[in-house]
Amino acid sequence: MSRSHFEKVSAHAGAIITLLATVISFLVTISVPSIRAFDLVRISFRGFPSLDLSGIQIRLGIWGYCEGSIPSNEWVCVFRGYGYSSPFYSVGAYGNIQAEGGISKEWTRGLVVSASATAFLIITTIAALTKHHLIAALLSWLSGFLTFSFMGVNLALYLKLRPQMRYFDDFERIDLGAGFWMSLAVLILTLVSGFVLVVKHRRELTGVENGASSFSVLRGGFLSRFWQK
Repeated sequence: MSRSHFEKVSAHAGAIITLLATVISFLVTISVPSIRAFDLVRISFRGFPSLDLSGIQIRLGIWGYCEGSIPSNEWVCVFRGYGYSSPFYSVGAYGNIQAEGGISKEWTRGLVVSASATAFLIITTIAALTKHHLIAALLSWLSGFLTFSFMGVNLALYLKLRPQMRYFDDFERIDLGAGFWMSLAVLILTLVSGFVLVVKHRRELTGVENGASSFSVLRGGFLSRFWQK
């Protein structure tokens, strides 16, 4: 890679990182039930093979949930929209169904913060591409804060459901879904892009981006006192 090509890539590093964070955040925001793989909380049940119920899994997302069987790959996804509630049922060994727990709207309303973070990341990307680097850096960190808040709501939902699951006879495990870990990646990317954009803004102010040598920049700054007669 030539030096000029490397400089061009590094010059747009902040915008590239921000764009990557925007794409990942957008996929998380779509979430379940539109994209089953990007769930927030995943609950697995052993089921009862004698009743043709085995490998049951519930995946919770921002806008709804999906329930299905892993062996048969048959899923039913329900779109509930903003702030949904959902009861959970336990299937007994004799096929009897009993309501054991669930989630209310208060625990899912905050998940919409992911959409706000995505919106700010889109604005951040535009600002970075139009060379408003300082504004883009501040917006990137704001998006990171919103993403961190979203992760907090996601974690609270997970901790809310975890103790309820012990009442289910066929309960196997509960995990944080792929959407949570994708949000962690977005958080890291927003912090890194904000730092890169601030450095880019600083370089422009000092004249490095306009062709001034590093030596001349230093002479105008801290080392200038040593050049005074």
